[in-house]
Amino acid sequence: MGRVAITGLGMLNSLGEGVTQVWKRLLAGDNGIRPIASFDASQFRARVAAEIPSFLGEHTLDAHTYAAPLDPAARVDANGVRRSARVFLECAREAMAQSGLAESGFDRDRAGVAAGYSVAFLDVELTREYYRHRRADGHEVDIEAFDGRQPATCFTRRIGDVAAVLPARVLGLRGPVSVCDTACAASGHAVADAYRAIRAGRATVMVAGGATAVVSPIGILYFAMLGALSRSTDPALASRPFDRERDGFVMGEGGGAVVLEDYDHARSRGANILAELAGVGVNTCAVNLTDPTADGRIEAEAIRMALASARLDPADIGYLAAHGTSTPKNDRTEAKAIAHIFGRSPQVLVSSNKGQLGHTLSGACITNLVCAVQTIREGIVPPTMHLRELDPEVELDCVPNAPRRAPVSAALVNSFAFGGHNAVLAVRAAG
Repeated sequence: MGRVAITGLGMLNSLGEGVTQVWKRLLAGDNGIRPIASFDASQFRARVAAEIPSFLGEHTLDAHTYAAPLDPAARVDANGVRRSARVFLECAREAMAQSGLAESGFDRDRAGVAAGYSVAFLDVELTREYYRHRRADGHEVDIEAFDGRQPATCFTRRIGDVAAVLPARVLGLRGPVSVCDTACAASGHAVADAYRAIRAGRATVMVAGGATAVVSPIGILYFAMLGALSRSTDPALASRPFDRERDGFVMGEGGGAVVLEDYDHARSRGANILAELAGVGVNTCAVNLTDPTADGRIEAEAIRMALASARLDPADIGYLAAHGTSTPKNDRTEAKAIAHIFGRSPQVLVSSNKGQLGHTLSGACITNLVCAVQTIREGIVPPTMHLRELDPEVELDCVPNAPRRAPVSAALVNSFAFGGHNAVLAVRAAG
């Protein structure tokens, strides 16, 4: 089995569109968390979020058609497609453009898509459409009116597989397509699936990643009911990964994509190889639907698996992009998991971008992966913003409040999700 190259990156979130813009603003310490603007949240317990401005009127992503860059004559109607799928599409388009594959004449039958995507809100959206057609007495639904007036796209563009099918159609990819619905680790599992598809010879090129854009009354209510969201109304205090006073996460919108490619294939066409996806570690600790393990040992095993897969030692790792959600339990468990592998007070630099981006759920792991690649390429570690006082149970160098110059040749990306879904990715410099 061969090596896997990363030849393209894409990212879109509350700090902007495109890797260059988002990365610059992350390093500058800019905050994408603001009072919720897309609906009146004054009566909600959580009233701040990291929304994508593109959906708030600055400009729009829901154009009726997208021109496929690999086939200028193709048009794909994306009107009405759920926002999360459209965010991932934009990230995939950016990553493919950077990869230069469109000019290389690659085999589209051996190029596919793996998307991390949560369809948990599908039922709510369809129920809302259903109840729009209640009879005047409010007790029954006018089925004839409902069935006769709803276009098929009301449903087909909201099912889960659209997250992968839409970019496959737009980009002209005809290889394997899959969608992972594993909560906050979904994009990590999608990348792992794409990595394995290339290593097993089932594909030569895979676009992988994921996105979430579910800041809505229902989305906020769901996570508030779980007690997972911060109640702070101050955007600078609401999301504070690893801080002693953290009280929950902030909902974020965004995602990312990478183009993964058989290393020899990328080298033979003269591609600019950005980094190597060297290994993956995936396991499950289904102790509780929402809580991580108390001691972090199962999460640590996922880290150990990624290192073994990549044939790396802990001492090789210069940076770890943490899941770091800003919830009390998750941050402590992650710190314990890291300690199991790297020892107490380890030298590895650790940071979480959720103080600036909020928790982008299905888009969280791929966002971390793009940032890890940027760290390796530029030798600068992004900060953990709004960290005022480190939790005494977190014995880590969390790079507080300012980026740090440091040579990094290999990095890890953590993703520890609701339901016990764990995904860890290992990435190293190209060469």
